[in-house]
Amino acid sequence: MMNKWLLLLLLIFCWMAAGMTFFHSPADQDQADAPEPGDVKRIVSLAPNLTEILFTLGLDEEIVGVTLDSDYPPAARDKPNMGTFWQPNIEAVVAAKPDLVVTLGFPQQKDSARRLTRIGCNCLTVNIEKISELFEATAKIAEATGKTAQARELASSLQSKLESLSTRLDKGEKTKVLWVIEQDPLRVAGRDTFVNELIELAGGENAIGRTVHKYPPIGSEQVIACAPDVIIEPAMGSKTVSEQQKEALRYWNRFKNVPAVANERIYVISPDTVCRLGPRLHQGVEIVARCLKPQLFTD
Repeated sequence: MMNKWLLLLLLIFCWMAAGMTFFHSPADQDQADAPEPGDVKRIVSLAPNLTEILFTLGLDEEIVGVTLDSDYPPAARDKPNMGTFWQPNIEAVVAAKPDLVVTLGFPQQKDSARRLTRIGCNCLTVNIEKISELFEATAKIAEATGKTAQARELASSLQSKLESLSTRLDKGEKTKVLWVIEQDPLRVAGRDTFVNELIELAGGENAIGRTVHKYPPIGSEQVIACAPDVIIEPAMGSKTVSEQQKEALRYWNRFKNVPAVANERIYVISPDTVCRLGPRLHQGVEIVARCLKPQLFTD
């Protein structure tokens, strides 16, 4: 399973190295004509992972606005605030006089992109819900900003880091993982998600089988039936990871016969790299791998 993902990344890297132009998704159809790469001097990012991509491509000085939740790299916190990920401040974006606004393709941001396009802003909308789309989106952003060489370097570096992890992790049986999105109601990550890809890259398998919904609600019977070896919960809200770890142990204590509970393998982890599909993908994989196969990590 691990090799499947690395082969996919290698193919995408080869396409980028060959200078392939990716086809625009339907989300791009409402966009105005994009400026020439050399003319892009002012960029607004409307998502944290897009901000990370822009910084990684070396566009630090061109970024003139980010969403409130764009907190990495640290320099992103100093950029002007353009509202939130879910509710961009259209007036602030226009006031920033961007040459290019980069948005994601989910409904709320697609609507923002349409409004900005009607006002006269150039918008580039990309979809990043799977790992392959991360590379595609990076290539499109790089093409629009004249940073194709940097995108190739990023793809090569990320591929190398994932291969290094693969050598370590592609051993033994797969660890069954229950990935919890929220406790009340209990909702988990299904298989048609980036989280599922992350679990597989980390040497595990999703304890949940095929589901209708990407993030299905489940009951106590399903928790017991899927018998996860490990339960992972990304931290949420203002409480510390340590506080939420204690709360999680109390919550799951009623499932004493579930292997993850019986063996005390319940982990609350920082959401930064495991919920944000971006250039730090390899760090997210390693964080999950340390939960699944701690014996492979001596530090």
